[in-house]
This record gives sequence, C-alpha cells and structure tokens, in this order.
Amino acid sequence: MTRILLQALLFLSPFIAYALWLRFTARGWRAPERWLGAPLVWLAVAGVSLTVASLFAMAFTTGGSTKAIYVPAHMENGVFVPGSLREPGAK
Repeated sequence: MTRILLQALLFLSPFIAYALWLRFTARGWRAPERWLGAPLVWLAVAGVSLTVASLFAMAFTTGGSTKAIYVPAHMENGVFVPGSLREPGAK
C-alpha cells in the first residue's frame, strides 16, 4: 500500500510544485488557462518520468538474489505462512 502511495505522490509532485509556483507568484493557480496545453503535457511527462525512474530504482535496489526461489503463500499446520524468497540450500 505504501508503494502505491509513493508512486501516486511521485506522479502528482510536478503538478503540486506547479500549483505552488503559480500560487506564490500571484499568477492565479485556479485559472484554467494556466493548466491547459503545454504545461499539462510537460507536467504529465515529468510525473511519469519520476514514477518510472523510481520503479527502476526499486527494482535494482530491493529484493532477493537472482538465485533465490519464491515459495508461495501456504497453510502449514493450520497457520498461514506468507510467500517469501528463500536462498537455495537454506531451510
């Protein structure tokens, strides 16, 4: 859940920064003409770029080794055991 919120926040951060910039430069952040056209496209591109970059960063910095084996969630003696990554040879 927190990863989803992180990705949403990263995507929305350029829009929030632009709104704050419009607000503090007294240009009227609520004016629709400030959000149409090129600014909206560039903000969306920046948001998608941040999101994709963070997904690549998480993919390369988290997780198990390349030799790890995924053990799916299962019931063991009436107890739910969540899925996990286990190294070969480890019990």
